[in-house]
Amino acid sequence: MGFVNGLLMPAAVRRWLLPVLSGTLLSLAFPCHPDNPLAFLYSGTWALVALVPLLVTLSQQSVREGFRSGWATGSVWSLLSLYWIAYTQGGGPAVVGGTVLIAAYMGLFPGLFATCHCALMRGGGRWTGLLLTPCVWAAVEYLQSLGELGFPWLLLGNSQAAVAELIQYAEYTGVYGVSSQVVLVNVLLFAVISMSETNARCVAVGLCLLAVIAPWTFSRHVLASAAVGDNTVRVGLIQNNVGRDKWEPGGLQRSLASLDSLSRLAAAQGAELLVWPETALPCYVSGESACRRRVEAMVRELEVPILTGAPEVKGPTREHYNSAFLFTGSPLPPQSYAKMHLVPFGERTPFRDSVPLLRDIDWSALTGDLGSAEFAPGVEHTLFQYPKGAFSVLICFESAFPDLVRRSAGEGADFLVNITNDSWFGRTAGPFQHAQLTILRAVETRTAIARCATSGISLVIDRYGRTSMTTGLFEQAVRVADVSLSEGDTFYTRHGNLFAWASLLATVVGVAVVTFPGRRRESPPVNADVRH
Repeated sequence: MGFVNGLLMPAAVRRWLLPVLSGTLLSLAFPCHPDNPLAFLYSGTWALVALVPLLVTLSQQSVREGFRSGWATGSVWSLLSLYWIAYTQGGGPAVVGGTVLIAAYMGLFPGLFATCHCALMRGGGRWTGLLLTPCVWAAVEYLQSLGELGFPWLLLGNSQAAVAELIQYAEYTGVYGVSSQVVLVNVLLFAVISMSETNARCVAVGLCLLAVIAPWTFSRHVLASAAVGDNTVRVGLIQNNVGRDKWEPGGLQRSLASLDSLSRLAAAQGAELLVWPETALPCYVSGESACRRRVEAMVRELEVPILTGAPEVKGPTREHYNSAFLFTGSPLPPQSYAKMHLVPFGERTPFRDSVPLLRDIDWSALTGDLGSAEFAPGVEHTLFQYPKGAFSVLICFESAFPDLVRRSAGEGADFLVNITNDSWFGRTAGPFQHAQLTILRAVETRTAIARCATSGISLVIDRYGRTSMTTGLFEQAVRVADVSLSEGDTFYTRHGNLFAWASLLATVVGVAVVTFPGRRRESPPVNADVRH
């Protein structure tokens, strides 16, 4: 009797317990805070088996039941992984409730995956359904990254980012290919435990081993021939650990004092470019000349350009932007970049331009003093011109979006800079998750990233996803490192999400074929074994 038949528990319990188990295991695959008493349990390896309980449940369910199970998995996964949103400083009870709503919303995507999986399994045959399942997952993840509500934080491939020996093929497929490979391993493990025919089981075991060994072998080969690169720029990362209180009276002076002292330390270590975090300057640089002159004077004295985050007001409508500025000592205005993808509800109310009613909501009345900043989105990438190498800037949340990052790199950037302020989320898993997912952006584009965070985690990522100079959380720190310059575009940089589009096409065609009206379909009996 197969494993599926041998689960000795009531059907009602199995219907909910296994999807919840999958969600729990998926959450364990993503980083936690090191001080978590259960930190020893967290590992990206869980991702390789986490979906098996869900697949066991789906093998005995209808399409409608499958959606419910997938939603349960996704909601539990998101709630356990994104709990830190509820810790947002300045938030009220509404933020806690919003965290639950976010988890419920995120659960819709695994629900859609489960729906498509069940349809393919019922209408297309088990092996067809199983082998298309990794494509379904990649397609759903791609949809999850789109639009104003896009939130590709928990892409399954991100769970593998900490192991450079497993992710080097992302330069061709993007993170969606890594996610697909992880799901393939899960699918083949499910096939092994659910079939009773010896030959078919042996085939599934062999394919499962191949699905693990092939990416590892390729990645090891890439890393073995990896070159450090002769062309570098020496970057100083300034983590001044001044958070929310920078906006209080006297905050600008405190911020400038800490940035000044730490920048001098970095300059003394030979930094050729100083990077300050997102909104390091709590002033409108383009409109407040006193603030701007302080930075310009520092650049002239240290003879080192400074890149800093700061809010900006510009345009005939005087809209506010979350921006980055490069001060070089030139008499010309500093180059700037305005953040293009804003945090939903945190920085901008989604759909406020198309739904006028949303513009009148007073979010601060619901969330304490944490109202939406209502920044305007930037409209174009900026390639900052710097003598030792041009670079593009990713502001905070933008590092989660593969397509946005590849477009930034594709503009001709020799390296990337990610500035962020994760101090809002306290001593939680959020800053660690954010730092890890950025690793894949470096591998996808083969472009090194210098990451500077207000209170951590700051670090340098080389173009193969290897990290160095990592800072702790909630500490003042200076890191000076030689950042290698890019040596050319990757397949992913040039062609974008071809893998994701191919997966989406395969999913749409597969589901359409098996659900086409008049097509004769035979649902497999409950607990049927997989045959080769």
